[in-house]
Amino acid sequence: MNAIISFLIFSSLTLNEPTIQNHSNPVKESIFLTMERTPCFGKCPSYKITIFNTGNVIYEGFTFAEKEGKHTKKLSQKQLLEIKSQIEIINLFELEDKYDSQITDIPSTHLYVVYKGQKKKILDRVGGPKELKRFEKLIDFLVIDNNLKKVAK
Repeated sequence: MNAIISFLIFSSLTLNEPTIQNHSNPVKESIFLTMERTPCFGKCPSYKITIFNTGNVIYEGFTFAEKEGKHTKKLSQKQLLEIKSQIEIINLFELEDKYDSQITDIPSTHLYVVYKGQKKKILDRVGGPKELKRFEKLIDFLVIDNNLKKVAK
């Protein structure tokens, strides 16, 4: 009986000890989201945004982009959580894979998301839901600002 009581006391003490985290294994960086806006026959901005699970961002501005060339920045954990929250709110993985038409002279947005073990690619050229458009604008808002640092060639 004393052995059982000793075991229960020992177990309860070890359960309450804080978990020691192994900081020698950093998080492996992987792509969380890419969004590419394509050119049109006019002056539509063309660029690609890549956001990694660590918050690191690569922005590549092409034709008519507000910022041209390759830039980097880091999103905060709060900003990453905002993106993840919106993915869930708009049920991104339930959206169609393609919103398109035969019109070829308008820009399109290519979105690729890897989240919670799921992957989703969406082509949004014409007729995408307003929730998707707002999500795309959120990505623009969080990435394209004065915190982008130009990468030297």
